[in-house]
Amino acid sequence: MALLKSRDSAFSSSAVASVPAPLSAGDLLASLHAGATEAERRDAAADLAALPDTACALGAALGEEASPRVREAIVLALVGIGTPEAAAAIGGFLASEDVPLRNAAVEALQQMGASAGAYVEKLLAAPDSDTRIFAVNVIEALRQQAASGWLRRVLARDPDLNVGLAAVEAIVQFGEPADVAVLRGFAARFPNEPFVTFAVNMACRRITAGGIT
Repeated sequence: MALLKSRDSAFSSSAVASVPAPLSAGDLLASLHAGATEAERRDAAADLAALPDTACALGAALGEEASPRVREAIVLALVGIGTPEAAAAIGGFLASEDVPLRNAAVEALQQMGASAGAYVEKLLAAPDSDTRIFAVNVIEALRQQAASGWLRRVLARDPDLNVGLAAVEAIVQFGEPADVAVLRGFAARFPNEPFVTFAVNMACRRITAGGIT
């Protein structure tokens, strides 16, 4: 009996010894940056989703990666991390000229919820109007309590017509009584733009028809 117990013990020790130790963050990042195969880099990205402190490094790797599948894995890892640092890491690609990457960044921020909110609010002050439009698109999907306030600020202050029109479309989703006056104020800032008047009238009608005012 004692011999049998000894054999069981030896077997267990061998089994434990055969299990490879988890890779460190440094090892995983090395694989992500220099993995010889697409599968190796994808696996590294997936494993890094459990390491929040690697969000910035994941963002850097996303900008260097050419494979769409690995890019997707990196984006999913950042969404999985879901911290404000992860939102900032991916948010920088809203200004990218790489359309698929830019679209992936928009979708990722939309999925991050509250973690993306503070970062997206900063994007409303970006010098590039396209980035501000993408920020409005993200805000529309976030549906945070602060979203209406951000959109009202865009309508009241943003100098770009197209950014304002994006906010008109978005704010209808949150419609509150005060929003009709805000929308009218936006139209008043662009009195010589017939489409602005049309868009604002449509938005106000939708809000009213929904029983919001």
